Amino acid sequence: MKPLSIWTYYWNNKRKVVPIVGIIALAILAISSTGTLTGSLFDDAKRQVAFFERFASVFPTQPYGLSDGRIEELEGRPEVARVYRGEGRSTRIQGIFGSQGARMNFLAPEDQHDFAERLGWRLTAGRWPAPETNEVAVTENVLKNRTLKVGDKIGRLADPNDFLIGEWVIVGALTDGVTSGGVGDLSRFRAQYMVGLGMPPEVAVHPNVVWLQPAQGQEAALERYLDTLPTTEVGVNYATKVRRNVDNELENVNTIIWILNAISIVVLTLALGLLNIIFFMQRGNEFGLLAAIGYTKGFLMRRTFLESAVTVVVGWTLGILLAQVVYSVVNAVFFVPSGLSPLTVLTPRVLLFTVPVPVTVTLFSLAVVTYLLVKLDPVAIIERRD
Repeated sequence: MKPLSIWTYYWNNKRKVVPIVGIIALAILAISSTGTLTGSLFDDAKRQVAFFERFASVFPTQPYGLSDGRIEELEGRPEVARVYRGEGRSTRIQGIFGSQGARMNFLAPEDQHDFAERLGWRLTAGRWPAPETNEVAVTENVLKNRTLKVGDKIGRLADPNDFLIGEWVIVGALTDGVTSGGVGDLSRFRAQYMVGLGMPPEVAVHPNVVWLQPAQGQEAALERYLDTLPTTEVGVNYATKVRRNVDNELENVNTIIWILNAISIVVLTLALGLLNIIFFMQRGNEFGLLAAIGYTKGFLMRRTFLESAVTVVVGWTLGILLAQVVYSVVNAVFFVPSGLSPLTVLTPRVLLFTVPVPVTVTLFSLAVVTYLLVKLDPVAIIERRD
């Protein structure tokens, strides 16, 4: 091994190098966790957007529901391939940051299959809900999350913490598809729960929501039409609107995470910079002798930069591997059995969160060492006046 090889430095200074590599690896694990955990929120948001990429929705802003005339107008629009009349509610699932809702869609029996098909929901166990019954079919990730199975019940009467009103028997399991949730019978929901809430029968039969399947290639035209509907009568949701709202929310989350990460990176950089100053001062004789026998300060700067860069890159790589191992264990023990999206550090967003660590540490270390090398006086070191 060449005396001036950086590998010689590593071999002879393991007690200095290993702690720095370990600190960087642990910092990468901590910083990446902010990206991976908030990534679960991002996945939920993506599922919400994915639903509205298949359907637009129109819902009443008045208590009497959507009028027959308004629904007939929607059905007659050339931008609309199909109108699904229904009721939309949510059932509770447990997320990383607390309870959240999975969309339950109550539809006529003849609409349930096509509606579910567009969401990627296909029957994997049991059967579809029978007409006029309090039966539902739900996606497998909801079953895993709630530790339920076909034959169990959901709803507030079965679980006081549930968001879904009433009591519903699970008779079918569906593939997860692009979003979580399930389907149930519309007429049963209206008869038992809408009227049960004190609504007159003639009001209860008006849909609480209609889902619009856009005609092929007419998504933009449908959105423009929906924006013309009177807001005093109806509210609307569609892909572009939901995506814009989600992007604004996620941008705020990202800003907070970047601020927290920036503080962590500054503290880490200063700490490692201080260590580099201490280590450099301990190597004063080495650098002084190299300068005295003819090695330029440019050579010394390149060598110290290479030593620092390799150390930081090794620490970053080990941190990424450590994070992936930790997340794999967490996924196996908690996330996958709970029907949650598995954590991973190997995504562009999470990796981007960790990149500033090796960059800032390397640049700061280079700046510190460069400053010290510029002031280096090899004669003073040789004469032991340093």
